[in-house]
Amino acid sequence: MRAAILLWVGTAAVAAELRIHVTDETGAPVWTRLEVHTSDGRMLQPEGAILSSRPGSAPRTAYTGSFVVQGACRLDVAPGRYRIVAEHGLEYERAERSVEVVAAARVEIRLRPWVRMRGRGWWSGDMHIHRPVEDSRALIEAEDLNVGVVFTMWNRQNLWAGQPPAPDPVITVTPNHLLTVMNAEDERGGGAWMLHQLRRPLGIEKVLAERERATESWVPPGIEFVKAARAQRDGGLFPWFDSEKPIWWEVPVMMALAPPDSIGLLHNHYNQYTMLANEAWGRPRDTVRFPGIEGFSDYSLSLHYRYLNLGFRIPFSAGSASGVLPNPAGYNRVYAKLDPPLTVEKWYRAVQKGPVLVTNGPILTWSPRLEGSRLKGRIEAEAREPLRRVDVVANGEVVWSATVRGGKWRYRASFDIPAQGRTWAAARCYTAASDTVRMAHTSVFDLPGVWNPDADARYFVEWIDDLLAKDAVRGREDLIALYRRAREFYASKLRTDK
Repeated sequence: MRAAILLWVGTAAVAAELRIHVTDETGAPVWTRLEVHTSDGRMLQPEGAILSSRPGSAPRTAYTGSFVVQGACRLDVAPGRYRIVAEHGLEYERAERSVEVVAAARVEIRLRPWVRMRGRGWWSGDMHIHRPVEDSRALIEAEDLNVGVVFTMWNRQNLWAGQPPAPDPVITVTPNHLLTVMNAEDERGGGAWMLHQLRRPLGIEKVLAERERATESWVPPGIEFVKAARAQRDGGLFPWFDSEKPIWWEVPVMMALAPPDSIGLLHNHYNQYTMLANEAWGRPRDTVRFPGIEGFSDYSLSLHYRYLNLGFRIPFSAGSASGVLPNPAGYNRVYAKLDPPLTVEKWYRAVQKGPVLVTNGPILTWSPRLEGSRLKGRIEAEAREPLRRVDVVANGEVVWSATVRGGKWRYRASFDIPAQGRTWAAARCYTAASDTVRMAHTSVFDLPGVWNPDADARYFVEWIDDLLAKDAVRGREDLIALYRRAREFYASKLRTDK
């Protein structure tokens, strides 16, 4: 890889020992995430580190066998060959090296940034973290994540039960690394609704009966907690409602009746070393039309595109669900553009205003402009691994695409495409990762065309018809009335009866 690694192997009279020291580009010790792989496929974790899984457990992926330390660690090991991976978030090069340990070995790694988004005015955030608050202080530094949204209230959990809410819901780890802690997730049958920066708990933890499965709980519907959260606003920005991903059953209901402040484009099914190519308990996709991991990603994106075709302009968000899914904090992240100094409110207002960039790997910039009936501009993609493809999408259709050949890590081009009849366009790019989907996606650029939304409106009418037919909904007049209101919203968007 591109990081500079210096290696010393010494001798010792007794047990084999492996020491790892990691610094940043200035030479200072840095919080880092490490993987230590044995030659027989095991992973090692030292005492005292922040672990991604309990010691001795078989990791589901290389991530769950990783650990976080501040600059250095020591492991007692058997003599043999080891592979070490060091990371410091998306903007830093990934260092990987093999070392033969005879008696004692010392590995020194200096991690260097391949891009500095703060220098370009962009600040990162992960809107979905399930890690202990104290661990999260170190985790966002280890991933160089600017804003981390940590959930302390979630179904049966409320860390504030029996005590006053946090006097300050923002923890300043460093001036460039902030945590928020008054965040709740309502994750039940209808979907997952993320409520950020609450003033006080909503009682979400009291909904489930003792043995009731969260996926089978539909009452009260999630929209009731969204309304209760928004009643705390008093005219301000918070609480903020993030719809975690578009595949959940009740998302069309929320979009119609309580539109979120943001909606997850890169969500927790996008993992560092794997991909959850299923809809969990959400509405199943057509796997013939959308097969495999890329098909799942295309399906998830297609739902966003349908909402855009219907006129919604809700900012894209990103979240990793670190602590539940095998992702580091900040793996999926959303960048917002703002002037320093960083504050949580400024960052959310920048997300609200746009533009944003969502990514789990590459960085994508574009400069679209409308000249007559043509959409023109420059586009640039860069990454710390080979790129595969760069697209411009308009109203859900790929209208310009370039395949990146030769293992290039940077691609630049100009585009000049017809814009007639289009109401929006956006850019996206993909790396050549084979076991997951690593991509970046820009905000929407509005176009003045006219688009017939019938197919998109009809799609969500049929979706809600399927929702009304579910066993969990039958006989529940409150749910039926709610869903019918949402159905009427989409039916009103139809321009023809066909």
